Amino acid sequence: MSTLPINAEAVTERINAMRISAEQALASVESAAASNSQALARVVAAYRSIVASTGARIIRTQALVIQALAVKPGDPALKALLARTIELLTAWTAHANGYTAYERPATEAEKSGAVSVGWAGVVIALAAAGAVIAVAFTGVAWAVVHYREAQTLSDEVALVEKDPSIADQLAKVNQTAPNSPTPDPTNPNPGSSGGWVWLLAAVGLTGAAFFILPKLGK
Repeated sequence: MSTLPINAEAVTERINAMRISAEQALASVESAAASNSQALARVVAAYRSIVASTGARIIRTQALVIQALAVKPGDPALKALLARTIELLTAWTAHANGYTAYERPATEAEKSGAVSVGWAGVVIALAAAGAVIAVAFTGVAWAVVHYREAQTLSDEVALVEKDPSIADQLAKVNQTAPNSPTPDPTNPNPGSSGGWVWLLAAVGLTGAAFFILPKLGK
């Protein structure tokens, strides 16, 4: 499915603002890592999951809006909806491109433990789609700081998906698309207390600004 191009400059501006917010939170997140590194790892995993699934949904939705406009060119409601999907895709791309800069394959030493401390600070290693990735300390802070914003972005996409202009077509697409389970963001580990939620409140962080799909969608 094709999508419309987004403004690269706008994405860069968002990434820079989001990076600054993450860097400002490093000390707070480092303190949290000292007492509960596993909670941080769960936040990162949940953030990755939300952003990856949201991106796929935006792309499907925008493609359907484009198709609908081909049938009804100039329709004001569809034009407004298309503009909104571009805004959503811009925000999502900033999340993806900004965060994934802090990911890399984990080393053998990192695979043996959840957290290692080295020249780059705290590195959290977690399993992702059959592989083990390492997330640099700034990337961990990025996920913590921007988790709520990613959830809000997902919620906004849900509102667009319910638009009568495309809801029926989207339902048909989703029926044929492969589905993967998405963890409950309030409790990524079923059976656990969901105790990592304390971290978001304890660190006292919120998103400060508004991903590419192939990297996180694998």
